[in-house]
Amino acid sequence: MTETPFTPYWRPVGPLAGPNSWVFFVVARIASRHRPVAVVSSVGDFEPVESLQGYPLIACCRRIVTIFADSANHAAIRAELALAASYYVGDGSCEYCPEPVELPEFNRMQPPRIPHPWDRTRFCEFPFIAAYLLQGVSFDAQVGRTAPALLEPLATVYRDSSIEWGMVIIDITELDVVRYGIVGFTVSMAKFIPSLAAERTPFSMGATGTGVFERGDLRVMDELRPRRAMSAAEYMAKFDYEASAYGNAAERLAQVPLVDSAAMDLVWPSDAEDNTQKPPADLSVSTGDLRPVPDQMVMQLIQETMRLDDLDISKFDKFRVIPNFQVLLGHSLIQHSERLGNMRSAGRLIRLAFTDDKHLSLERLRNLSAELLSAALDNSEIDTVTSVSLCIDNVRSTPAQLTEVLMQADTLRDIYFLQSPTRQSDALSVHLFQELAARPQLLSRANVMLAGAYSAALRKRFWLPTNLRGDAAQLAPLAVFPAQQILVRHQQFSRRGAEFSYDYIHLGDGLHKPEHFATGFLLWLSTLMPWPDQIFDSRAQLFSFSSSPASFASDLLSTAQISPILAENFALPILMPDGNTVCSPRVRDLVPGGWTVVVSQEMCQPNGISCSESYYIRYALIRPCHKRIMVDHPPPTAPGPEDLEVVGLKEFLSITAPNVDHVAIDRGLARVAKKLASGMYWEPLPSNVEPLSILTQAEAAGMLLEFLENARELKKGLRRAMKENPEGEYTLPMLRLS
Repeated sequence: MTETPFTPYWRPVGPLAGPNSWVFFVVARIASRHRPVAVVSSVGDFEPVESLQGYPLIACCRRIVTIFADSANHAAIRAELALAASYYVGDGSCEYCPEPVELPEFNRMQPPRIPHPWDRTRFCEFPFIAAYLLQGVSFDAQVGRTAPALLEPLATVYRDSSIEWGMVIIDITELDVVRYGIVGFTVSMAKFIPSLAAERTPFSMGATGTGVFERGDLRVMDELRPRRAMSAAEYMAKFDYEASAYGNAAERLAQVPLVDSAAMDLVWPSDAEDNTQKPPADLSVSTGDLRPVPDQMVMQLIQETMRLDDLDISKFDKFRVIPNFQVLLGHSLIQHSERLGNMRSAGRLIRLAFTDDKHLSLERLRNLSAELLSAALDNSEIDTVTSVSLCIDNVRSTPAQLTEVLMQADTLRDIYFLQSPTRQSDALSVHLFQELAARPQLLSRANVMLAGAYSAALRKRFWLPTNLRGDAAQLAPLAVFPAQQILVRHQQFSRRGAEFSYDYIHLGDGLHKPEHFATGFLLWLSTLMPWPDQIFDSRAQLFSFSSSPASFASDLLSTAQISPILAENFALPILMPDGNTVCSPRVRDLVPGGWTVVVSQEMCQPNGISCSESYYIRYALIRPCHKRIMVDHPPPTAPGPEDLEVVGLKEFLSITAPNVDHVAIDRGLARVAKKLASGMYWEPLPSNVEPLSILTQAEAAGMLLEFLENARELKKGLRRAMKENPEGEYTLPMLRLS
């Protein structure tokens, strides 16, 4: 009988596992290829609990899909995808193909590694989409878990031969049907078996079981690595991960379709693509793509129209039957934007070419002026425009002129100010917001999104300036964005007894209107940790405020309207140079027009005995009744009811947003109280302890003096940090300490 030929192989000598580091790609089909528009990595560690493995990865995928599927975010996403078409394929004659950027090589058996630092100099090409992805990766809103995350260049690629890396891909070509997929292969310590004799060799060191004490190399065990994505359920089954008691992310993802293999072509290049010339892209028209030379009839029509002072839109009805007439017209206007001038007829033509379902999409139009925009927004003859998106780097008018035109367009409810993917500064966004802040009526009636606010946070930079003393109220008008800051203390026990640690959250650059702030505040309370997260960046929990539902009527698990990240909080290092003190934003003076939140997270102490694994929260929203309360010169005694107003969240909304449904607020508060009482990360509270309560006026006033005293010490520490390292990461840009 002929013996079967022996085939050399790798035999596992350790447990089989999945990747513990991940790269997340958001792609969209542009000019016949799925091109990356945002890339974020999450580097794992030795312990599985400190990495995105199993359920935490699935929850991460669910959160990302939730964010991109939320219709409230779609207008900003579509606007940036339009800019992405110009970025990648230009005028349609060539495409941009950057050199691939490789992920770092490492493996989990190496000594602890220092991750490469956050790139604070590179401007993110598409800050809205990148901010959406970063928040989805970094923060699980259901359980409050944070994860390490880092923005990567768009040219980053995934290699299936990497020992550590897995890939998650999100396809947003169709925002109504967001797709996802997981790619990951088995990793294990393994020993190469070159022959039958080696296979039969007894294990070394007196091993008594398969693989015990046997040494090997860490390697990818799957010899065949198919180019297909796994679902959440397939991923969990492949690596034998257990479901979580905290959520049903896998079940929710079961209804989300998977990406196809074409979506992975550019971000997961095959060996053949690396060694041969890539086939040319088809630059013909598809969703979001630019158009070849337009029909001569349309071009002639445009030329004739430009000779008129004004334009009767109804005369174009007969031309609208031309296939793709609006696309052809829009492409021609983009191609010849330098010839538009300021004629009212040109503005009306812009309206005809770029309006879709009451949204005016002008982000690709260059040489735009305030006069053209005014004509395009005129609602005298056509359907009402309720939202507009434009690239402010393409506007030749001043921020003041642009703002004045938008003030006159009283039907606008959503305004999206984008910036060029190739910009070198976000200053124009700041100048524009300064003009908007001087006209709070526009900010009050419309939802305004500025790319610069998101871009600054992604660079971990301050966005809005303060005055020279650094203690003034926020630039954002408090009449529109009333929440100034949060003062929070955490109770801890040591040998000396009960002590408090303090942290401060600046809200001024988040541009939160009352109800959106309130939903974020409740989400933050429900996931508030009683101690700083030493594993990951605990500030990722602040994504509660920038990725919360827009209203109490929305479901936390199915909606997440993205607003600006709290940039000042993320711009500061976690710890001061001493390595022990938390580095928080400066506490601002309390002013009558703004609200400050005080929060006390305390340990349950039945019968005076500490129960260190059980916590409850007391809070209040406060504001001065008549005059400013200064951090540097606090009142000598606790302010009384005539000096300091103290309310709960429901009363705050009654004052600032009286149309919010009080029944919905009560449901939101009840959900938070129930979650706090259950003790997700600690012991449940005793039934006689109220998990969430409002401070009395006297309690809040006394606690305020305690916070102000600590805030002055914080200011001294910040000054020392700047003095010791004036040019380093502790520098506070755009903030001057008196």
